[in-house]
Amino acid sequence: MALDLHKKALSSTKYKVKPLEITEDIVNSKYYKDPLQLLGEKNFGRPRKIPKDEIGTPIQEFFRDASVFVTGGTGFMGKILVEKLLRAIPHLKHIYLLVRPKKGKAVQERLEAIFEDRLFLRLKTEVPHFLEKISAVAGDVSLPGLGLSETDRELLRTNVNVIFHGAATVRFDEKIQLAVAINVLGVRAMLELAREIRQLKSFVHVSTAFAHYIRSNLGWKIQERKPISGGWWFESKSSHENLNSTTTWLPLHSGGYRFESWLENPGKKTQPYTYPEFVSTYREPVRGWIDNVYGPVGLMVGIGTGVLHTYQYDQDAVTEMVPVDMVVNSVIATAWYTAKSNQQQIPIYNYVSSVQKPVTWNEFLQHNIKHGHHWPTIRAVWYYSFWPTKSRIMFLFLNFLLHTIPGLILDGVASMFGKTPMLSSVYTKLGKVASTLEYFVDRKWNWSNENVQALWDQLSPEDQEMFFFDMG
Repeated sequence: MALDLHKKALSSTKYKVKPLEITEDIVNSKYYKDPLQLLGEKNFGRPRKIPKDEIGTPIQEFFRDASVFVTGGTGFMGKILVEKLLRAIPHLKHIYLLVRPKKGKAVQERLEAIFEDRLFLRLKTEVPHFLEKISAVAGDVSLPGLGLSETDRELLRTNVNVIFHGAATVRFDEKIQLAVAINVLGVRAMLELAREIRQLKSFVHVSTAFAHYIRSNLGWKIQERKPISGGWWFESKSSHENLNSTTTWLPLHSGGYRFESWLENPGKKTQPYTYPEFVSTYREPVRGWIDNVYGPVGLMVGIGTGVLHTYQYDQDAVTEMVPVDMVVNSVIATAWYTAKSNQQQIPIYNYVSSVQKPVTWNEFLQHNIKHGHHWPTIRAVWYYSFWPTKSRIMFLFLNFLLHTIPGLILDGVASMFGKTPMLSSVYTKLGKVASTLEYFVDRKWNWSNENVQALWDQLSPEDQEMFFFDMG
């Protein structure tokens, strides 16, 4: 979306102030009005061969000659993690990336396709031979034993030193069978593999901060209470009976994804790292990169394009949004500190924004409106008009008035002219998403991020610059 800036907007005569004054919050001595300059795509460094004997920062030295196993590396956060490791750690030995096979495509072919993303332009410029340090391992987290061949399993046993496990299904309405297979049994399978690895230094499991969303106070200690075993649903002889018993309390717990997120964590002995809601990058490898329109970003895209006119949420509620590159930096630092500290008790790192940088939904909306008016998208179909509401009844009324009726009319006109009707299906999906998220619109959670703050204090000044994640 950041590349979709209206290039002619700032030169329009209708503005009574200078372009630099309009965007002074985001355009300064470092970032100019050229969109590519603003994003940082004209500030890439030159390739530099790092001497083998050059000493790096403590985190860089921790990863010297180390091999890393990454799951979820083809996803939003995973791509940022892989990019950062390859670009910022010159003496990293290798990355093994778990890639799910697809019909007609070999895993290595899928791996190479990942790097076609614009995200990797900086990596290709500064570290042109990075592909020598990464290879794909065929597997599937939803399968027993991660779907690994014995050859690949032995490869990982012998070579891996650090594990980043981030593979998960994040659909709120995911089917219980698949959600449990990936987000519960997949974690167990990863831990079983970790026990077999001969020189493992650190295991970091990245999960949603809402794994215990039914609790209002969320701290940094493992919840030892284990209400149900991870293999309960699959290992039961009467699976249909148990599935039915599950669905009776799903409305309370509001969806398969959150049900299994809650199920996966109690009693688990690993190094959990939790996050709330990812948003686009803060500064690395470029500013404002994102590859999806989920969550808050999707909300703003819908409003900015004139497609979305109402939504159900509490404007005074504090959001939980964190830039994905800052999350990745903190995850990398966690792997380093886990090996360094050798803690007996396994901590949880809640990387949240509300403790140190609280932003309400209304403040978030106003920031987007402010800059959206001056940098409008060329894909807008209607002028900005938006009426949020906390009331479920009022939302249903406004949704019907502002979305359903116009959608039917415009789709009818589109059909008359031989165009593909789309708005009705978009608004139907919107209604389903709003219904799924209804549980969260008026609730508040009290987070503790003491461990994250303590972790930041452990970093050297050089690492704080290179792996920046301070929310303070």
